[in-house]
Amino acid sequence: MIDIRIDNDAGKFKFRVCGILEHKNKILTVRINKDSHCCLPGGHVELGEDTDHAVLREMKEELGYDVKIERLIAINQNFFYTKDHKPFHEIGYYYIVKAVDENNINENNYVREELDKGKIQHLEFNWVTKEELKNIDFRPKFIADCIDLKQTKIITTKD
Repeated sequence: MIDIRIDNDAGKFKFRVCGILEHKNKILTVRINKDSHCCLPGGHVELGEDTDHAVLREMKEELGYDVKIERLIAINQNFFYTKDHKPFHEIGYYYIVKAVDENNINENNYVREELDKGKIQHLEFNWVTKEELKNIDFRPKFIADCIDLKQTKIITTKD
């Protein structure tokens, strides 16, 4: 399948989904390929795929087990510049998810490799509290304040 993304000289665009997996009052974060920041597990929506299916697929690919969707908590339009000063436009859907079988959850911090469209991704998973989430280099920052919301929030951010 084809990811919904554009990457050319004019800038970048991506359409992504993320899963917020909470277990024993901690949130699972991931650092990809030794990035300086961490984020939520997830990935690109594929052409012709709805966001519900995309988040279930991406979580299975990254975590290695099935999750179920509890609810959509945020839709975000994010505008920022890359390290090489290119404009970047991202649309993200953020879902609260639960493991289908809680026995599959690795409660420790761990590392996993994922083959993603022919490329090996090095994934470092860490469990953090909601308070820790606010104090680490986590992106997007606004998610820490949305996790407990009861209705979906639509947010535009410009960095």
